[in-house]
Amino acid sequence: MRHTRLVNYALYQLGWVACVLGSAWHRPWTGFLIATILVGVHLRLSRERTLDTRLIVLTTTVGAVVEFSQIEAGTYRFTSGAMIDALPPAWLLAMWAQFATTFRFSLRGVIMRPVSAALFGAVGGPLAFLAGERLGAVILLPPLTQGLVRLSLSWAVALVVFSAVVRRITRGEADPIYRSAR
Repeated sequence: MRHTRLVNYALYQLGWVACVLGSAWHRPWTGFLIATILVGVHLRLSRERTLDTRLIVLTTTVGAVVEFSQIEAGTYRFTSGAMIDALPPAWLLAMWAQFATTFRFSLRGVIMRPVSAALFGAVGGPLAFLAGERLGAVILLPPLTQGLVRLSLSWAVALVVFSAVVRRITRGEADPIYRSAR
């Protein structure tokens, strides 16, 4: 089980870095491609592909709504990859898809507790965007404090939704392991 969580966490982090640096280096499709391949690797390793695919689709859809609302509210803009300025770039949606792959694995302890999920989202969402800005993938627009509050609230709500869904669909499930982890 520990091996699975570490592999899952590493796959996610690799995809996050690829997407953020791909955007920062004006090669957003490289990050998108790497993240998409890593989602495929996760699905290949997963023993519950259908379940994980549903989580990926749901999370990417919710993520698109969250990002669209943040763009519309003037929270940030992207340095590359946005084909239409009002819509989130593909690399960012690929990150949401990858994020979904952690819910039953490396983030299971957080996502199974609604309060923990809300706190994780409230803190983690803004921190991820601050890191993305520092690396050059996104520009947080003024007023910064209001934007960070919007990010915090939207991520907290999104993670509570994901928590409810994951708890419902994984009732009684033992900690999942990848196919190759025995």
